[in-house]
This record gives sequence, structure tokens and C-alpha cells, in this order.
Amino acid sequence: MVTHSKNRFWMIGALGLFFCLLLLLPSFVEAYNYEHVNVTSTVNITDAMPEILAVGAEQDITLNAGGNTTITCNATIRDWNGFNDISSVNGTFYYYLNESSDPDHRNVHYTNASCEEVNNDGEFIANYTCSFTLAYFANNGSWSCNVTAEDTFGFTDSANNTTSINALYALNVTDVIDFGDLAVTETSSNITANITNFGNMDINVSVLGYGEVEGDGVGLVCEHGDNISVENERFSGIEVPWDSKIPLDATAQDMNITIPQATEESNPEIWSTYWQLYVPPNPFGECNGTIRFTATAP
Repeated sequence: MVTHSKNRFWMIGALGLFFCLLLLLPSFVEAYNYEHVNVTSTVNITDAMPEILAVGAEQDITLNAGGNTTITCNATIRDWNGFNDISSVNGTFYYYLNESSDPDHRNVHYTNASCEEVNNDGEFIANYTCSFTLAYFANNGSWSCNVTAEDTFGFTDSANNTTSINALYALNVTDVIDFGDLAVTETSSNITANITNFGNMDINVSVLGYGEVEGDGVGLVCEHGDNISVENERFSGIEVPWDSKIPLDATAQDMNITIPQATEESNPEIWSTYWQLYVPPNPFGECNGTIRFTATAP
């Protein structure tokens, strides 16, 4: 009887323990079934690409008539490997209808293969300048300045900015139109005056004449006797006789010629014009006047 009671006691105890384990089991299972696990990831970047942070270009460029004009584009470049990791910087300056990759042409495209470092911050950033020498006949309108940086690992970055070149109507003319030695009532032979387009636009040319002051109606002021009135000088854009030439006037007249924009320095665009003078009675001695040539839009 005692043994039976002890067995019942152990059975009750075992059942109690079992139910306790059932109650604790969720906590036990949760402790070993992780829903989230954080693991650290790591990498060491050994090379970064250069980055062009900014490109600046001169604005509203006015060219030098008949000569060259040097302009600059500036670039700020960062390389996390250090500014010394930038191995080369080059620039192109090109007309808006062209591409950076196009070949150079003095009207529309310029290249600087070795832009110059001007300063740095001692760590990651360096400033560069790219210079371009523009011909007087570089196209007017919108242009782009492109800068490309390359590092020692061969990585590159490019950026650009835009600017514009102003229209330039300009010309150059033979220094002196010398009619030589003439007597009164004589007409000179044809004297040639060459006009060169010194700008970046096709041009027409107008002319007017005066003795001492614009509008005075005088062609040449003489040492003695009468002056020579302006209409006694005549001109033409082609070689024709005196009667077919146009009398010069105190107000501007178109010469009826158009001189195109040049394409290279070695081949400037030049137009020959032809002039004659009739000497009426009765001037004497050396006579001098002014003929003004003006470049105008066609």
C-alpha cells in the first residue's frame, strides 16, 4: 500500500515537471532559433576614380582682329588616392555643332593635350588650367570646353562648360592709296587697294571719303590752290574703266563685294579693289585725304 502511494507521488511529480517543461519550451526554442543575425562586412578600396568637381570657361569671348586670342578653361579635380594620382589632364574647346572627339580645325576645334596644374590642397584636390590659342576667324556662337582627367590606374572622368565667341566684323586695307604724280585734268591709272577679312564673319565693305573732317565733301586737301572734291575719286570691286566706277561720297556706300570668313592663317581672304582719281583745275602740291573702309554684315 505504501509502495502504491509512492508510485502515485512520482507520477504526479513527473507530470508536473512535464507541464512545466511545456510552458518553458517556447522560450527555450526561441533562444536557439535566431530570426535576425548581424554580420560585419568589410572591403578595402585601393583605387578611386578621379572626379572633376567643376569646369569654368571664360565668357563672351571677343577675338583679336587679324591675330590670335588665348583663352583658358579651369577645372577642379579630386582623387581620393591623392592629387598626385592624377596622371594627366587634357582639354578640348569646340564649336557647338562639333564633338569633343573631332579633329582640330582653326574654325571649330582646339585641343590642349597637357593642361597645367596651378595649385592643390595638399591632399585630394588639384586645380588645373587648359589654355587654347584661338584664331581671329574661329566661328562665332556657342562653344564648349571639355576637360578629361586620368589617374595612374587608367580611370577617367570628363566634364564640360559652355561659353560663346562674339561676332567680329573686321578688315584690314592697304596702308596708302597713292595716285602718284598727276597734272590737272589728268586721270590716274588703276590703283589697287587690297582688303583682308580680319574677323570671323563674312563681310560686306562700305566706303566714304573726307578731307579733314568727316562730311566736309572734300576728297583731298591740297597745299596750294583748290582742294579736290570727293566725287573725283572713284572705286570698283572689279577692274573696270573710269566711267564704270562708282564716285566716292561723303556718306557710306556699299562696294558690292562680300569677303568670306577665313579658314586658315596661311590663306587669308583678300579682295582687290580698284581706284582712280581725276584732278580738276586748279590744285597744286601735295594733296591728302581719308578714305574710310567699314566692315558690315552681308
